[in-house]
Amino acid sequence: MNKTFLKRITDAHSWLGLIISGLLFIVFFAGSISLFRAEITQWSMQPHFEPTKGAFLPVSEILKIAIKDRDFDPKEHLTLIKPSKHIPYYKAYVDIQHQPGEEDHDALLIDPVSGEIVASIDDFFLADFIYDLHIDLNIPAGKYIIGFVTLFFFFALVSGIFIHARKLFINFFKYRSKHNKRSQLLDMHNVVGVMSLPFTIMYAISGLIFNLVIIYQIAFALVLYKGDQQALLDDAGYQAIEPQWVDKTWNKPDLDQILQKITNEYGTLPRMIRVYNYGDESAVVHTIGKIEQAFAQKFETAITVKDQHTLFTKDAQNPNTLVQGLYVISQLHFGDFAGFDLRILYFLLGLGVCGLIITGNLLWIEQRSRQRNHSPKTLKFVNNFTLWSTGGIVLATAVSFMTERLLPVNLTTRPDYMVYSFIITLALVACLLPLSRNKKVFLGYLLTSTALLLLSLVVIDWIMFANEIINLWQQGINTVIGLQIGFIFLAIILAFAGIKLTNQKHNPDVLENEMIDTCELAG
Repeated sequence: MNKTFLKRITDAHSWLGLIISGLLFIVFFAGSISLFRAEITQWSMQPHFEPTKGAFLPVSEILKIAIKDRDFDPKEHLTLIKPSKHIPYYKAYVDIQHQPGEEDHDALLIDPVSGEIVASIDDFFLADFIYDLHIDLNIPAGKYIIGFVTLFFFFALVSGIFIHARKLFINFFKYRSKHNKRSQLLDMHNVVGVMSLPFTIMYAISGLIFNLVIIYQIAFALVLYKGDQQALLDDAGYQAIEPQWVDKTWNKPDLDQILQKITNEYGTLPRMIRVYNYGDESAVVHTIGKIEQAFAQKFETAITVKDQHTLFTKDAQNPNTLVQGLYVISQLHFGDFAGFDLRILYFLLGLGVCGLIITGNLLWIEQRSRQRNHSPKTLKFVNNFTLWSTGGIVLATAVSFMTERLLPVNLTTRPDYMVYSFIITLALVACLLPLSRNKKVFLGYLLTSTALLLLSLVVIDWIMFANEIINLWQQGINTVIGLQIGFIFLAIILAFAGIKLTNQKHNPDVLENEMIDTCELAG
């Protein structure tokens, strides 16, 4: 390979990796945690409410309960998400009359047996907050930012293959433990990169599709469809449901009969049930569900309530190639096509990529520190930024878990305080970083603090909900204890790394060695 080309692509790999490193770490760290989004939600809510046993109420009754005493806007829609293993309540989203700038819906958790409204969905925002960090950083236009980060990440993967092509597999098991820190760091970076390559390529491509799909759509509409956007939407399988309001009260519509028919046909109650023009003769029931026996297949139907006429059906007999393809990519991206073991593997690979990001930054720092004309201020900034965007994010996440557990359920601003705790922790770490001369010890403190928070979280769980946790375990609901085991496991690893970093003798005045030795975090 041409040496000039190799040098240019290596420089591009290094600089692009450095530029996107902070956001990319957030994406993979939050994404790894979001693999257990349902379990985190159950951990958050389940100890507060005693599970009920018995036959489920009909869906039509749940819908009536959802809109009772609410300023429901029937010309919009009413959405219901069925209970699942980890969230044993109906999720109801009720569109309400509102002024511009006001909340446009109520989000409710409804007990499927008693019909009691146990809480608002937004009261338990932790899992969704972490998931939103993964997909859009919880900021406007975040999806586009993450989309371009993913694009650069894909380039970094491809360029990394070119850089190490000749010795990619020859040196796969090579780790020079007796050589200098740079050699160890480089070997670690290469091994993790090769091991996770299929995983990272899949995530890079699927992330691009999810986050930049609107840009693709515009390009396709202009180039391939010559501006005919409707033709594009038709081929994409998108069918709008826009029933015309007739202002006639429906006469005994049998929603449950419609749903039972769908359940009999596909073997499962639809995961999502949405009613348009609820209460009017023009009402339409829109359902989406997963076909359990298939790898990545779902069904979607739209049926009029008055005469039970099917507007459209999408399933194995009426497939849409694009929709099916996107669903396959979604299943691969979120690890939903297999059991718990696969998500554990995804989690470990995701953390491995986080280590890849850290070692990449440290390699850049080490390389720049060897140059005669290097800028100490630039190296210090990159070092601080690396610690803030990694150790700071990890600590802030642990703080948000603690806040989620400690805040009272009946606190109206509960989700806001949880988000504030995350932001304040990041701000505090950012303020303390410039004051710390020994970054290695500071990182050790961050990791140790995170470990203590996780262990404290387990203790607080048992102090607050000992009887409830035992009750849940006896009923076969082991998610809370399962997450506690995960907290303890992570706490042990973080405490080991943190103590090792803080206890080693180190000269804070030697900036180069300080930066290189930080690689022990990734080890």
